[in-house]
Amino acid sequence: MAILEHLLNPQYLDLFYFSALGVVFSLIISFLPALHIYNVIGIFLMIVLKFEATVAPMQLISLCIGMIVGYSILNTVPATYFGPGDESMSYYILPGAAWVAKGRGYESIILTGVGALGGIIMLAALAPAFLYFMPGLKTITSPHMFWILGAVISYMILSEWPKGISQSESCWENFREGWRFLGVGIATFILSGILGFIVMAKTMVPLDFAFQSITPVFVGLFAIPWLITNIINIGIMPKQYEAQSMELDWELVVRGTFGGFLGGFFAAYVPIVTAGVGGLMAGHATAQRDGRLFVISYGTCKTVYYVGSFLLFFIPGLSLTRGGLAWIVTPVVTVLTMKEYFLFVAIMLFSAGISFLLLMPFTRIIIKLVEKVDYHWISVIALALVIPGVYSFTGMGGLAIMAVSTGIGLLPVMFQARRMNLMGVLLLPVCLNMAGYGNDVLRLLGLI
Repeated sequence: MAILEHLLNPQYLDLFYFSALGVVFSLIISFLPALHIYNVIGIFLMIVLKFEATVAPMQLISLCIGMIVGYSILNTVPATYFGPGDESMSYYILPGAAWVAKGRGYESIILTGVGALGGIIMLAALAPAFLYFMPGLKTITSPHMFWILGAVISYMILSEWPKGISQSESCWENFREGWRFLGVGIATFILSGILGFIVMAKTMVPLDFAFQSITPVFVGLFAIPWLITNIINIGIMPKQYEAQSMELDWELVVRGTFGGFLGGFFAAYVPIVTAGVGGLMAGHATAQRDGRLFVISYGTCKTVYYVGSFLLFFIPGLSLTRGGLAWIVTPVVTVLTMKEYFLFVAIMLFSAGISFLLLMPFTRIIIKLVEKVDYHWISVIALALVIPGVYSFTGMGGLAIMAVSTGIGLLPVMFQARRMNLMGVLLLPVCLNMAGYGNDVLRLLGLI
């Protein structure tokens, strides 16, 4: 009761106003093509910190909570109809595209929102328990994190199944057909991993924007290949229908939320692992075959990944920095106490409620937009905005990185391999650095 009375104190009302403003910002950011929420928050805080005397640190944190919660729930809408901007969204987009092709994009998005809301509720319910078992979990797993990441990498590569369908009397022909896709997946992972080593060792981005050095990499790997695919695709957007009711029950919601929470929390806790990787592993572990189950699970997984990694940062005394947002706000946060932690939980629930209420009208607006505006022109305009946007923040060096990343990012698109392998750009360098072999690889590449 003391905690509840503390949270309801009128002196904290301004924090809820800032979080609501953050949700509105996330709604606007969701429209921006190929721009990740972390990039926007990083640029925003860099500007705001120049006027830090006028904004309290907790107000900035509340704004960030509203933005990350709103983005994790609302960004599913434009990603479903316009394409994903990062790996976490691309994991969902193929099943989501199947729903859109049937005119059921609205239904898919609402189910994702249900899963996202379930994930937020689970995070809030488990928040007191995190205070007790997270320190022990960190102590146990920290010395073994390098091989945990290695196991994740191995699972990603080994879980990809041959997509060849031709049957030949020649065993070598069948062997070549089966490995055509698998080989591209492995090559994609290795090439993106080498790119990751290069970018981390020799940044080509101006020092003023060094914190954004990974932006052109992700734009090139994920956003531009998808935009190019949309532009050359001769298909048209089918008419979308607003479902008046959905075939849904509590068992389905609980199963989807539980499976998604497992993947999302794993991704939130283990460094570099994203919601796409966590969702893949959780989906296999819980044997998800129902399309509705997958969509709900994805909504939970993505939200727990984004919001959960930020929540873990606020556990007093844990010193666990996971996720891009936690690293971005580190200069703002000075002291973490129980008060800040439970304020985070309260603001998180408030932001999730507002975001879910905005989800349905936001979806209707996007549907009207794609019905009136040619889908191809939306991608053309997005591509025309992305390139000068990257140049304005990262210069010619950023454009060069983006061009190389785009070439690698087109490989899985052209050869129907798993786009998740592009996460080798982070997974491979971090894993080898944790294992102590990072400098050896850099020497082999001639970077040191």
